[in-house]
Amino acid sequence: MEKNKFIISGKNIDTKNNITSYIKNKDFNNIMLMFSRMLQANQWKDYSFSLQKENVIFCFYKHSFETPIYKIIYEKKSNNFNLWTTYHQNNKVRSSPSLEKTIKWIESRYLKSVK
Repeated sequence: MEKNKFIISGKNIDTKNNITSYIKNKDFNNIMLMFSRMLQANQWKDYSFSLQKENVIFCFYKHSFETPIYKIIYEKKSNNFNLWTTYHQNNKVRSSPSLEKTIKWIESRYLKSVK
C-alpha cells in the first residue's frame, strides 16, 4: 500500500506531533510532467513544494525571485474526497476534486506555447 504514495513528512516545532501528508505517486508525477512541459515551452523556470499541517503546496515560478505564477494546493478532506485548489498570482481561481482537470485548465492558459 505504501508504494503508491509519495510521503512528505516533517516535524512540527510547536507540538510533539509529526506531520505526514500523503499524495499518490501518479498525482506527483502528473504535476512534475506539467512542470516539465511548461519548462520546455519556456513559460516556467522554477518550482517548489512544501508541507503545511493539512496541505501539500506546489508553486510554479516564471523567475525564481518572484511570487508564484500558479500555486496548487492539495487538501485531503476525507478518505474519499480530495480537493485541488488553484491560485493564479495569489488569487483563488479554481477548485476541483480532479487533478487532471486542474492541469488541463492551467495548460489551456498556455495553449499556444505548450505542445
